[in-house]
Amino acid sequence: MPFYDMHVHTTLSIGENTLGDIADFAKKLGLNGLGIVRYYSGGKIEQLAKRSDIDIVDAVMLKPASPEELNRLAEKVRARSEILMVHGGNYDVNRAACENPLIDVLCHPELGRNDSGIDHIVAKAAAENDVAVEINFREVLESYKRQRVHILSSMRKNVKLCEKYEAKIITASGAISKWNMRPGRDLAALSHLLGLELGKAIDTVTTIPEEMVRANREKLEGKRWEGVSIVEEGGE
Repeated sequence: MPFYDMHVHTTLSIGENTLGDIADFAKKLGLNGLGIVRYYSGGKIEQLAKRSDIDIVDAVMLKPASPEELNRLAEKVRARSEILMVHGGNYDVNRAACENPLIDVLCHPELGRNDSGIDHIVAKAAAENDVAVEINFREVLESYKRQRVHILSSMRKNVKLCEKYEAKIITASGAISKWNMRPGRDLAALSHLLGLELGKAIDTVTTIPEEMVRANREKLEGKRWEGVSIVEEGGE
């Protein structure tokens, strides 16, 4: 059963460690796959170096200011991304991400909010469009006292909504340093704490991300997503 952490930063984005250092540390933690996140705002996306000893997944993160920007960027980069993520927190962006079938993961929808960032409309859209909602470990790790209680409460609400509407959930470290990373079972333990049955919690770091990566790689081989036009790098 391979364990995946689908949200890890390196020096290629906002992280402190190189891809090599992160991959070596991930192996020590018993992880089998890593989503290496890079932000995209319209430029070129260079291919990541692959390794034979751990699955390196190219995870592209969009950080749009509006739903319109989200949709424009998604159409532009989808066919060059193994995993396409959206930096959540803004409700309109959260909803647009879950309404867009080109998106794979909505990250930390509760980030910086007084509420959980998701309601029944967003959760239902996520299920209909096969968009996974992320439980982000670093949000909990870097919070304290009342703030941590609030974040955990928001995550718990989102888990309940996703369960009700059968939307997918992934659990990831969101690490910006190798010291933020955790073994797969530790990440699953957070989802279990938030209300998922143990088996479903383990799925959030195994079956769900593994299947997401496999399906997208098959699509990339044919370079075909519904509603996407392929733009070669030289044509941008």
